Amino acid sequence: MLSIGITIVIAGIILFLYMLFLAFQTNVKEHHLLVKEMPKATQLNILFISDIHRRKIDDTLIHSIIGKVDLVIIGGDLTEKGVPLMRTKFNLKQLKKLGPVYYVFGNNDREVGESNLVSIFQELDIQILNNTSVTISEGKIPIRLVGINDGFVGKVSIADAFNLVEEKDIIIFVSHAPAFFHSALKVSKPRLMLAGHFHGGQIRIGPIGIYEKGSYRLKENRAELISNGFGTTGVPLRLGAKSECHIITLHNMER
Repeated sequence: MLSIGITIVIAGIILFLYMLFLAFQTNVKEHHLLVKEMPKATQLNILFISDIHRRKIDDTLIHSIIGKVDLVIIGGDLTEKGVPLMRTKFNLKQLKKLGPVYYVFGNNDREVGESNLVSIFQELDIQILNNTSVTISEGKIPIRLVGINDGFVGKVSIADAFNLVEEKDIIIFVSHAPAFFHSALKVSKPRLMLAGHFHGGQIRIGPIGIYEKGSYRLKENRAELISNGFGTTGVPLRLGAKSECHIITLHNMER
């Protein structure tokens, strides 16, 4: 009986260490989206990262993708209560090395004080998409990035977010939570939809988890990406839902 108890304890310690290891992995997933309206032989490479929470973005990630992306989109939960503002600022400076940075609020971000975050964003010239949009690629058919408020603490206005969108635009829609994908589809035809929030359930036993595992899905001339997220909340542990960020390439060439 004693040996069985020791075996269980050792197995528990090994499992804990493995879950801790998974929580701090750096996994970069690559996705491609065919957009035939884009000019010939052009492409747009986007880094999407969400749910950073307490993690620190180290040089390993930045050096592995620097020069490979044109811009960065942060899908909310950049931080949470208890995270030092200096760490958040450090993470943003790291991401700024890759290109222009765009951000939408997550449900935990305002826990550190909205004005504190806004001050950092202004200092680092980071664009907040709070029920608004911005053109990220000019041309005959512009690519427009549309972002909304978090929907938990803040107020979402789909009408305001899409106010400047034109029918010809190639639209990228970003929301912290994927629940708002349906609302965006009611008023427009986004080609790419981005969200996080659920961490893929964070801890899963096989196919069983509190929330659905993250995925990249092609649907009716568009793509929907729901990320497992880069960091964790509650406990710094993962199982069956690896931490991740994403490089999405929009292009007009068949592969």
